[in-house]
Amino acid sequence: MLANILFRNYLNEGENIYFVAHTHPFLMYPVFFRVIFIGILVPLGFNIIMPPFQIIWLTWIGMGSVVFLYEIMNWYLDAWLVTNQGVLDIQWDSFFDKSSTRIEYHMIEGIAYEIKGFWGTIMNYGNITIEKMGTGTVMTLENVASPKRVEQEVLHYQKQFIHYKNLKDQTALRDILVTMAQESRRGK
Repeated sequence: MLANILFRNYLNEGENIYFVAHTHPFLMYPVFFRVIFIGILVPLGFNIIMPPFQIIWLTWIGMGSVVFLYEIMNWYLDAWLVTNQGVLDIQWDSFFDKSSTRIEYHMIEGIAYEIKGFWGTIMNYGNITIEKMGTGTVMTLENVASPKRVEQEVLHYQKQFIHYKNLKDQTALRDILVTMAQESRRGK
C-alpha cells in the first residue's frame, strides 16, 4: 500500500505494482547508525551534560531527525518496480532530483544477476541487470536484496504478461476471421 502511494506518479493508468526491489538494508546500516549517533544521540548526551543550551541540542536533534528521514526516503525511493506492464527503475536523489527508466516486458532481451564477495554471499545481495531488446540499454540495480528472487519475480510476471498478450491477440485474430467469414457468406 505504501508503494502504491509513494510511486503512483511513475505508473501509467491501469498499471499495478506487483513487487518492489530495494538495495539491501544491510548496506544502509552504517549510514543510518552514523546519522542516529551524530544527529540524535550526541546532542542528547550534550543536553544531559549542558542543559542550559537545550535549544541548541533540540535544534541539532531536529536536523538529525530530518537527515535520518531523508536517508530512509533515499533508500526506499531508489527501487525497481515490477508492475503488470514492465519494470521501472526509479532513481531518487533528492526531493527535486528524480528519474525513472521503463522497460516493458515484451522489450526485455535478458535478465541476469550476480552475487560477489563474502558479505554478498552471506547476506544474499548482489547486482541485477535487465537488457532492453534492440537498443543494448542496460538497467542495473546494485546491491539488491535477494537478487535471484527479483529475477524470478520479473520472469514470472513477464511470462504472465506474454501469456495474457497472446490470449488477447488470439481473440482479436479470431474475431477478424469470424468477421471475414461472415462477410464472405453475405457476399455469395
